[in-house]
Amino acid sequence: VTGEGKEKAITISTSTDTQGNYDKIKDFLTEYNTLINEITKLYNAESAKDFEPLTDEEREAMSDEQIEKWEGKIKSALLRRDSTLGNIMNAMTNAMSQSYEIDGQKFSLSSFGISTLGFLNAAENEQNAYHIYGDEDDENTSGKKDKLMAAIQENPDQVTAFMKQLTMNLYTSIDEKMKSTALSSA
Repeated sequence: VTGEGKEKAITISTSTDTQGNYDKIKDFLTEYNTLINEITKLYNAESAKDFEPLTDEEREAMSDEQIEKWEGKIKSALLRRDSTLGNIMNAMTNAMSQSYEIDGQKFSLSSFGISTLGFLNAAENEQNAYHIYGDEDDENTSGKKDKLMAAIQENPDQVTAFMKQLTMNLYTSIDEKMKSTALSSA
């Protein structure tokens, strides 16, 4: 660049924001985990078969707190074993567990040190939640090797391409399930 007879050199350097990319993936998994845990909880809710709606006479004999607990029990079981909810849950977990091809190689979340804790190690209704190995904020996996950060540092484009395929498949899978029901706001 020149100006009034003086030459100035401008240096432009580019670098990958590895922490920013890592945080985006972590944020995505946090949102996914919140949603899948809630769906799993609703699907696996305890039965309320012994809890019929209250009659006027029964309401009069109960305190407001008792009525609220009674009705809460009924509401919490409304989606128990619901087929639409189950189909959505299965679509989500299937999309997340698939492998995707990038540059002739197959990758899955586990390739980047991201996995569930498994049925035996996960908290109740959290068996479908994903954890990043080496995530210092996750007491379950903080002591493991951080393969995700290493992969982002080594080949950020590969990680980005994988995450794009995974999220697109997840979105498409959920969208297909929503189209198959009159409850399109599911």
